[in-house]
Amino acid sequence: MTPFPRPIVRLLRGFVLLLAAALLAACVAPPIAPEQTLTGHEGAVVMKLITNSPGENDPAETLWTLHLQRVLGPGEKQTGQDMVVLQRTRRSTYTTAVFSGMVAPGRYIIKHAAGGSGNMSYTFPIDAKFGSFDVVRDEVTLLGTLLIQPRGGSRFVVAYVRPEEELQKTFETLYPALAAQTRDRPQHGFIFTPDLHRRAALAPQLKRLASAWHGLAQTADGEFMAGAKLGKVLWRKGGESRWREIDAKTWREVLSVRPYRGGLLVAGEEGLLRLSTDEGDTWKDLLPPDDGLIQVAQPMRDGSLVVVSRSDSLWSVYASADPGVGWRKLGEFSDSRSINMPWMRSMAFGTPDRVGVMMPNGDLHATDGRTLTRSSNGQSTLDVNALPDGTLVSQTAIFTKSTMLSPDWGQTWSDLNTSRFVVTIAFKDRQTAYAVAPIAPGLMPGAMGLMTTRDGGKSWTHTGGSPSITGPQAVRQMMVDRSDGSLIAFLPDNLILRSADEGKSWKIVKDN
Repeated sequence: MTPFPRPIVRLLRGFVLLLAAALLAACVAPPIAPEQTLTGHEGAVVMKLITNSPGENDPAETLWTLHLQRVLGPGEKQTGQDMVVLQRTRRSTYTTAVFSGMVAPGRYIIKHAAGGSGNMSYTFPIDAKFGSFDVVRDEVTLLGTLLIQPRGGSRFVVAYVRPEEELQKTFETLYPALAAQTRDRPQHGFIFTPDLHRRAALAPQLKRLASAWHGLAQTADGEFMAGAKLGKVLWRKGGESRWREIDAKTWREVLSVRPYRGGLLVAGEEGLLRLSTDEGDTWKDLLPPDDGLIQVAQPMRDGSLVVVSRSDSLWSVYASADPGVGWRKLGEFSDSRSINMPWMRSMAFGTPDRVGVMMPNGDLHATDGRTLTRSSNGQSTLDVNALPDGTLVSQTAIFTKSTMLSPDWGQTWSDLNTSRFVVTIAFKDRQTAYAVAPIAPGLMPGAMGLMTTRDGGKSWTHTGGSPSITGPQAVRQMMVDRSDGSLIAFLPDNLILRSADEGKSWKIVKDN
């Protein structure tokens, strides 16, 4: 084998030395393990961080590290050991980042949060905006929850939630051995400053800005519900035109909202399962089947409740006639991803007859509340929902994007061969559907509008304009209002539009 020329050898050696220096530049503290305890040489740090972006490209999805810096005393010089990197845990949260680690005693500040995806990396330069905190040997520092509100470009606002009951429960659930070891010992947090108090006062304002809705659902009579970050709920009561935003009295992300026992049932991160029977004024916690991420809690036609929960990469399905009495586990299955779309996450959805989890690779796990079945549409899947008659509508892609229908909950599928440029599609029934799509699709999309089919997708007619104000690609989702047949379009920044004439005109029905 021909040896490398000496200049290249020197270059390679230099690169290795630079890489080693980068790795030694900071002390990386692995996430605390469930069975891990303090050894007498360090303290433990635990905190949450939530980014409240109004768009789908929320940095919380790719946020991975939190960088701490020790506060130096007079005459001290900084070394690599004075920089500590905490890593993220995702076991039972969706976009909420939980950071933890064992850290050497001392006084620290939060320097920045960092993340990245592909060739892109980013930081939130927090730079001691929350002040400093002490890490004490053999004790826990529970910092609370940091809220970051992106403002566009590189601007952002930071707020703070003091350590409270929910964070204490997170600590005890994720780190039971450490919690037991330190039960009677003091807990530490940020050292109080007027600026920290001011940032705590900002938290309720940031909660009101949460607007990226999850698990959008509609009943057969036109009642709309959805959840969001920071415990927000979107609700339009059946028979009303007013859209309400309700606080579920939690900072956990709400992923599922359903009518249940005369009230509203919300479910979400870290075993969130809560019922309100007075339109959101008060909430009662129900006993969850586990402390995982509850993706959907679906009341069934027979009065029972089905819950689909995920912990790490394992899904579990439960049923209960009464959550206060107990739960029966129906089965479990592993999460899976799509090679074509590795960024996509699994999607849970349900009707009073069946509940399903659609994997990004097209695998569908479904239950009727008694047994579990598995099927597949054979394609990478971007979106799925169920019509009142049980027909499944799925947005899929292999080489191009299309729309597929299943009349039998995933046992068989038919491809409508819709344009690959379709932004969103809404079905009234199996025959009638509306799509934000090209008016005359070709190699390029061209002009976009509202296209309508009345023959199950065999032909499409241009009936109106796109509901988006800033461009057709901004339409997040569109649904047919089952109370009157009108179209409802959901846009960024809490904007909801309605059309009663198949897109010829659109009216804003909710604006912040």
